Amino acid sequence: MTDLLVPTRPLHPYAVEGVEPGWRPTRRLTVLTPLYREAAATFERSARAVAALEYPDELLQVLWLVEAGSAGDQDAARAAAAMAAYRRAGLDWRLLRLPGMSPKGAALNHAFPYAEGEVIAILDADVVPAPGQAAEAVLALEQGNALVQAEEISEPGAGLAARAKAGEDAVWHASVRGLKRLAGVHVVAGSSVYAWAGTWDLVRPVRSDDVEESYHWSLRLMGAGVETGFLASASRVSATERPAAALRQRARWARGQLRAVAVNWAELPPRGRLLGAVTVGSLAARAALPLVCGGAVAVRALRPAALALVLADAACVLGARRETAYRQRTDAVGWALVVPWHMLGSLAVYLALYEWARGQRGWHSVRDGDDSGAPVDSAADRASDATANPAPAPAPAPEGVRRAD
Repeated sequence: MTDLLVPTRPLHPYAVEGVEPGWRPTRRLTVLTPLYREAAATFERSARAVAALEYPDELLQVLWLVEAGSAGDQDAARAAAAMAAYRRAGLDWRLLRLPGMSPKGAALNHAFPYAEGEVIAILDADVVPAPGQAAEAVLALEQGNALVQAEEISEPGAGLAARAKAGEDAVWHASVRGLKRLAGVHVVAGSSVYAWAGTWDLVRPVRSDDVEESYHWSLRLMGAGVETGFLASASRVSATERPAAALRQRARWARGQLRAVAVNWAELPPRGRLLGAVTVGSLAARAALPLVCGGAVAVRALRPAALALVLADAACVLGARRETAYRQRTDAVGWALVVPWHMLGSLAVYLALYEWARGQRGWHSVRDGDDSGAPVDSAADRASDATANPAPAPAPAPEGVRRAD
């Protein structure tokens, strides 16, 4: 998600403060993980994460989602190898070959009918959840939440971009928790998110004509009157070492969020409109930051506005850094680079507007050295602003590998 220019304090408390020793979940949990044209290392990373989950095998279902047909054969082979290497005896771990994998909403629409759990989680390919995260999530749901999400922490990186991005991620998490505490508005992340199957029904069919499906969930859930929360157990994601790829990813996020607000505005509840206004206002402030600061060098009248924008951004960063758990996520240099990184990141807003004007609906990868944008399938490109049709009923599974095509 793009960062929000909102106060990072006070923070919304976590849904639960850890799982008591001896507590054992009794709910069936399904984990959905889309794997779309990933490197072999990503499959292995995801498999290790599955093997490390501290959740009863008989209650856990893991569904790996890859593309059907010849285009997905390499992914399927890599998935089979990783599953074989890290297989847990008794675990229901399956591979689904789906007819549509891009954007992620298309894959989820095809996969949801196969999910057998009372609780359904979505974990992205490069996400490594804390081993006890799933159990904590189920406990949080049982205590009254309809949906909970874990923070995703960037792994340490040697480059300046990775260190700045780690600090930026911490600021974003603090901003989201601050916004939830202050206004009751929750920005739902697209990964490391757990919800009751009935909660997912509120946002299904998932939009498959856009790249920011989780932001649509945020807007829709604001009017559903459900309780949402945050998990203390975090997930780890691979560090971002390539600034250009990170900026393109920010552009994708900004484009999807702006478009979601535009196409849904007329039907949004008051809290949904508040979230939309905060998002658009934050992106507008980001876009203005370099222009106002640059203009302030020559035009004295712009200097108060430039100072106000920089101080507002710095206040968000300092508010996040005051929290011990966030402060440890990067070093002093990384924290010092967050505001300059935000200023550079403002270019993504202009790129987002350019891509939106061109009708682009694709995504940009920042993983495994693949910095090319993978296009959305042509049906999604031609789609109107109406939601996509639900997935068909599941088909029989040949030879232990389930197909949805």
